[in-house]
Amino acid sequence: MGDVARYAGVSPATVARVLYEPEKVSEEKRLRIREALKATGYRPNAAARGLRTQKSHSIGLLMVDGSLNPFFSQLSQVIRSEAMKRGYTVLTYQHGMNARREADAVAQCLQQQADAVIFAYAVTAEGMQPLLDAGVPIVQVEQARRPGTDMVLVDPATGIDEAVRHLTDLGHRRIGFIGADPDRYARARHHGRTQEEDRILAFQGAVLRHGASPDPDLIRLGLYSAPDDDPAREGRRMMQELLDLPQRPTAAISSGDILAAGALQTLHAAGLNVPGDISLIGFDNSISNLLSPPLTSIGRPLEEMARAALDMALAATADETRDHRCEIFLTSLVLRASTGLRGE
Repeated sequence: MGDVARYAGVSPATVARVLYEPEKVSEEKRLRIREALKATGYRPNAAARGLRTQKSHSIGLLMVDGSLNPFFSQLSQVIRSEAMKRGYTVLTYQHGMNARREADAVAQCLQQQADAVIFAYAVTAEGMQPLLDAGVPIVQVEQARRPGTDMVLVDPATGIDEAVRHLTDLGHRRIGFIGADPDRYARARHHGRTQEEDRILAFQGAVLRHGASPDPDLIRLGLYSAPDDDPAREGRRMMQELLDLPQRPTAAISSGDILAAGALQTLHAAGLNVPGDISLIGFDNSISNLLSPPLTSIGRPLEEMARAALDMALAATADETRDHRCEIFLTSLVLRASTGLRGE
């Protein structure tokens, strides 16, 4: 570290702050020190640092399941990459929304003495309690199971409003919505509503603002994905229900890309062209560019969310007395080939 400091013309303490608390150093010094790190080939010695600081320099990451939704694997990749740059390792576990597997993962984090744990998402509020009892900082991403931790949340309203406005600009007035039923997901309501309620209300509000039909029959609800080897089944079912209406929609928005994938399968089986016969928009921007046609989707700023979660985790390990933070990220529409002018 002394070599890096001499190369950059700063003190060793400033180098340490750039490595572990970069927000406390000016951009000009951060750039100089990062150049010095590259030039000298410096890498933090986690074992020696752990002996000195009584920290393991590892972060736990408990996720749902990256095989069901690429959002989780993409989030994990960014967190692990950023953590490695800062001299931290990430202990990654996938619980598949199974409380027993989550409890086992929490026990592993405690055994490995993780300095903090990021949940995306937690299964239950109770599952986090052993970490809180041990004084381990927690960051919750997108879904808040309990208060009293750092949080990285998402506002779906901005992206959904863009989506409805985009469709009405193309001439669509009967716009369907396929999404998750709040009654099927027992979420805590620390902010007044659940994630599922937020998305439905955002859609209903945007429909009224932009002059589309408020017909309640155009809203179909179920699960995000089927709990078996056919995850797109729910999307197929809900889209078929929309097609069976006496007056079917000319466009539809889903609250997940997996749902949209199932909807595309139903439309293909019905001989309907996307977007010639019906326009379709997804949510997540996870697998949307892999579908046919490439899917217009509502995206979260995933990399910024991942970095914010890691920053909060590391800040909490450095200062256990700091106030908990909550950062809310906006969604936005990513245009591709699945939306077009309403057919006559």
